[in-house]
Amino acid sequence: MMLSPTIPRRTILGIVFVSIVWPGVMSAQSGTWALTNARIETVSKGVIEKGTIIIRAGLIVAVGADVVVPADARVLDLSKRTVSPGLIDLTSTAGLLTTPAANAGGRGGAATPAPTLGGPSFSGFDADRKVSEELHVSPSDARSARESGVTVALVAPSRGALRGLSALIPMKDSADGSDALRSPVAEHFGFSGGGGGFGGGGGYPGTIMGVIAYQRQALYDARRHGQIADRWAASPRGLTRPENDPKLAALVPVVRGMLPLFYDANVENEIRRAVKLNKEFDGVKMTIVGATEGWQALDALAGHSVVVSLNFPNPTSTTGWSYRDAMRHAESDSAAADSAAKKLIEGNAAAINKAGIKFALASGGTGAAAFLANARKAVAAGLPADVALAAMTIRAAELAGLGEALGSIEVGKIANLVVTEGGGILADSAKVRTVFVDGDRFEVAVAPAAAPVANGARGRRGGAAAAAVEPAQVGGTWHFVVDSPQGAQALTMTVVQNGAAFSGKVSGMPTGGDLDVTNGVIAGRNVTWEVSINMNGQSLTISFNGEVTGTKISGTAALGQFGNAPFSGDKTP
Repeated sequence: MMLSPTIPRRTILGIVFVSIVWPGVMSAQSGTWALTNARIETVSKGVIEKGTIIIRAGLIVAVGADVVVPADARVLDLSKRTVSPGLIDLTSTAGLLTTPAANAGGRGGAATPAPTLGGPSFSGFDADRKVSEELHVSPSDARSARESGVTVALVAPSRGALRGLSALIPMKDSADGSDALRSPVAEHFGFSGGGGGFGGGGGYPGTIMGVIAYQRQALYDARRHGQIADRWAASPRGLTRPENDPKLAALVPVVRGMLPLFYDANVENEIRRAVKLNKEFDGVKMTIVGATEGWQALDALAGHSVVVSLNFPNPTSTTGWSYRDAMRHAESDSAAADSAAKKLIEGNAAAINKAGIKFALASGGTGAAAFLANARKAVAAGLPADVALAAMTIRAAELAGLGEALGSIEVGKIANLVVTEGGGILADSAKVRTVFVDGDRFEVAVAPAAAPVANGARGRRGGAAAAAVEPAQVGGTWHFVVDSPQGAQALTMTVVQNGAAFSGKVSGMPTGGDLDVTNGVIAGRNVTWEVSINMNGQSLTISFNGEVTGTKISGTAALGQFGNAPFSGDKTP
């Protein structure tokens, strides 16, 4: 999700993105494990309906239907449960505590650093930025990821034109660069200039064409820089020593095809421009990241590696809606047009798959809970579940360069596993119960059961009590305290519930006034909704996903590249 530089930071930090983190999760347990009687989705070798997995020293040492359990193994009976490979998110900013500078130039230009959240500033033209040197994943972030099945994340800056070098990080408590599975994984480019966007912030270059021109020149300069450096290294006598330019040096492996280039391109014209740039530098191994309008650029994506974002945009923010569909409908028909566009957006991955294009799925920066929920929506929109699971596991591992170590349940691979109850992890009814990261076991605490329904209340069948499936009661007024990086902030949300749907208002934002709560949906204790901000002609939509227990709600607020902030709240009638 791109944050516009024209929206004040404090406004962003004041928005709450609800994701429950239940207390009482057990600390990691390591050693030799035998996971028995499980339904095993290996991804690479089909499904074992009743099998055993042996874990030793963090690796899978045996898997199958007739595996002998070692005498020293701790046995975990997983009858009626499913084991899948741990999910891999290739679009994460977990653990990044700094932000790009709000007003910056490129090489040779002045840069004005912005305030940071605990570290140095970056201009958005930082090809040599090494994520592994700055990140620190908090225990709450790691726990939130695990509780939605994410065991590994590719962490990279989300703003700028030349963003820097990413690192693949396991979701272990307090993980930092020393825990990286691979670093660097790729160089990252995007369609934003200094200050992170266009039309504001004062950054150079200030247009999409300017960004492309800058990137092209940087790649040409890197090619030349590498040639000069090689020539001097081979025979330095009589030659002027090459300039020490870390930014260009970081791009030399990219132009030589030794390090992948992950290019963040979402709308159709961005995708086509990125592909065109790749053709100009045919030695560059480019992966298109985002591709939220991939269904409109299937011809351009063909033959390329693609990471498809599941951060579904509002229909009004897609070019397919704004420039092709909206003008064809009368104003009174906007709801029907919006629904049709939403189907296209959620069916994007299915369309890409149908075109025969191999891809991975990623959160797009929404957070782990929304990543899993949106993957289920993509399956409901036509993406085969086995393809979706492979795209979140083995295919993601391959694009990160670690397909031989991660992404499937095979002997010799790292024991990153997810145990679910109620079906495989992409089933709507599935709940994550246990997660293994590097062979360490993390139990996910089960939320307290809901109070029984009153006498006479009817369940779904025959009048039986159905507290477990009744929608949470969210109607009323919620009072939150968000512990943002800029201090505690109180918010109030008033909600009107209609069965499994709700709407309302959020007040207490620094800009004043109320914001609409839209697309409110309740599924058991899980709740999702959206809030949109419009300022200075810019629109930003925040998608909410959370869980309710009685009259209390607590968790973390995902603030994009600003990190996450804990919050807690109570409801009054």
